[in-house]
Amino acid sequence: MISNMSTTLKKIPSGIDSLDTAIDGGFPAGSLVMLLGELGAGDVEFVYTSAAGLLSHQTAEDGNNSNGSTIPNKICYISFTRSREDVLTELAHSFPEYCDILRTHMEFKDFSGAYFARSSVPLSWTTGNDISLNSLKWNGDANLIKTLIKYLDENAKDSIVIIDSLTALAQYCLENLEWKDLIMFLRGLQRISKRWNGIVYAILGDNIIDRNKQEELAECADGVLVFEWGKLGSAKRQRFMHMKKFRGVLPLLDQDNIVNFETQIGIQKGFEVSNVKRVCGGY
Repeated sequence: MISNMSTTLKKIPSGIDSLDTAIDGGFPAGSLVMLLGELGAGDVEFVYTSAAGLLSHQTAEDGNNSNGSTIPNKICYISFTRSREDVLTELAHSFPEYCDILRTHMEFKDFSGAYFARSSVPLSWTTGNDISLNSLKWNGDANLIKTLIKYLDENAKDSIVIIDSLTALAQYCLENLEWKDLIMFLRGLQRISKRWNGIVYAILGDNIIDRNKQEELAECADGVLVFEWGKLGSAKRQRFMHMKKFRGVLPLLDQDNIVNFETQIGIQKGFEVSNVKRVCGGY
């Protein structure tokens, strides 16, 4: 006998209104989402805009939108190679309106100490401190995966986690660990993210690592958003985004005959969907 159970399906908005409208309010909570992008095609701008948009919506009393989606408790930005000030300086140049809210409300975690611990990069380059004989090694666990797991266990519940970047993590594992360790970590991350009930974004540069390895990484994720350039003529180029796969979202797109999204990046609004491409007609 099958019990009659009601299931509440929780969604997390992307924070990008022009996208959330097309995907019925947001992504399924608990999703591990890979952002696979060609250089300059919008993957990084997507996470900046998403983070700023969600932080702006946190002023709602109950954290819920009228469409039933839930605003996360916090935004955690994880970097392996870049400092907090480096990221904020880039934001100040590109999206000055976002800089203040991200500076004051986004939690930034810099893992560069662990990332560069086994490399030839001097500590003065990654910490800003002078090198001495006593500071030639990073004072901590040199296994980046272990330190990352500890941070996620303590911070990822009901949060948006941005991993910048999966490319850097993959390169680290190719040099310092077994490739299978990274795959097992991502499979575990995909599983535990369901219990955290937030969203994990992982940025991966397209065509940087071996294609077969790239596909292995993509297979571990619940969703893969692809950011790419399309040619419109001899002099013009247009950014596009499409969903290579996404559990719980692709049926909605198929139902509405959506093939991909034309996107644009502006100083005022950041990343936004400018046009929805459909199979028949559309707009």
